[in-house]
Amino acid sequence: MDDCDTCDSVGVPGVGALPWDIDATTEALIDRVRAGRMHELRGDVPLEDMIPLLESELMYTIVSFVECLDCGRVLFWGLCVRGNPILRHAERTDIDHRQWGAVPPRAR
Repeated sequence: MDDCDTCDSVGVPGVGALPWDIDATTEALIDRVRAGRMHELRGDVPLEDMIPLLESELMYTIVSFVECLDCGRVLFWGLCVRGNPILRHAERTDIDHRQWGAVPPRAR
């Protein structure tokens, strides 16, 4: 597959042991969705709510699948309370094969 300026550049390198900067990469994804260059396919919560949910520690892993509208590939963005964030290209079928869990109520 050819390189894509939209999705290949969305990951912002982290510092130290973190492969990705969680805040900056999440913001880059949000910016591309708002600009109409990407589309949220499915996630535990909207991209804007991933970091607050992570910080609440009410859910151990939070994931989102985002489609690049420039090249058609799907990105997986996953956050984990005690693990490294994961950003990778995914297959569209990964969305259907994922076991989606219930998201805790916001009031908690």
